[in-house]
Amino acid sequence: MKLSTKGKYGLIAMTDLGKSYIRDNEEYIPLGSIANNRNISEAYLERLIAKLKRAGFVKTQRGALGGYCLAVSPNNITVSELLAILEGPLDVCGCGDNKSESCDTFDSCVSRVIGDEIAEKIREVIDHMTLDDLIKKQEVLEKRRNDGE
Repeated sequence: MKLSTKGKYGLIAMTDLGKSYIRDNEEYIPLGSIANNRNISEAYLERLIAKLKRAGFVKTQRGALGGYCLAVSPNNITVSELLAILEGPLDVCGCGDNKSESCDTFDSCVSRVIGDEIAEKIREVIDHMTLDDLIKKQEVLEKRRNDGE
């Protein structure tokens, strides 16, 4: 079980947009600045942010002061919502919600049962973790890193 680069980079971009939303009262940020600061391909970030924009979490503005901004307060966005948009449904075992035609043991598969239990525990965490929580965790980590230098 591993978070893909879609999930990782999408959460990183959203925490940066969230920090700006809180600090600068909804200031628009050029995506290139996030890409450069985080060493992520701007084209890749554009594809991820486009998904989040379609879902109503991000808004854009054109022009010299344009860029991207959260459309929703970080307190009202859960990690679960973001990961569902970026990664798709949580499926620990790869079985999905329905019996696969190629799987004869779906109903009696212990791996699927364990996977379902693990997925439920993950959901319990990410359903209650907001983007604001992630921003606070990131700030603590950055402070530790800066204090250690």
